[in-house]
Amino acid sequence: MGSIIGMAIFGGLCGLGLLNVMALVAKNGKHQFDLVEFSSDQDVAATVAAWAAGNGYALIRSEGARQVYRKGKGFLTAPMFLELDRAGGRYSIKSYVRINGLILQGDVALAGDGFLVKLPRSIAKKAQNQLFASLGLQPLQ
Repeated sequence: MGSIIGMAIFGGLCGLGLLNVMALVAKNGKHQFDLVEFSSDQDVAATVAAWAAGNGYALIRSEGARQVYRKGKGFLTAPMFLELDRAGGRYSIKSYVRINGLILQGDVALAGDGFLVKLPRSIAKKAQNQLFASLGLQPLQ
């Protein structure tokens, strides 16, 4: 019985260590987020809010013209983020997935084909490309 508990503790520590290594790789990576900048005459904030509600993203922070949406809490999959910012008539959308290793945190862009948090990146990219299509923007690759 004691060896089973010992193996479970060892496995948990190894998993936590691997998660922190992945967060460190993400934190020091070149592609921590995707950034799309554009101009639009439509009410982009309302479009994003409606899209977020329909795709499970919740507004977690609003600071002036900047709104941060998140899907997931990081329990089973890494949380997915979309940040909308407005400066005059220009908008920017920042997209990423966060790896939380409890000790370290790192962000990873949705586009690209790296091995880190592949499933959450794919889920977020699919949903966010629907938003980009409704705004008349090019999809993330």
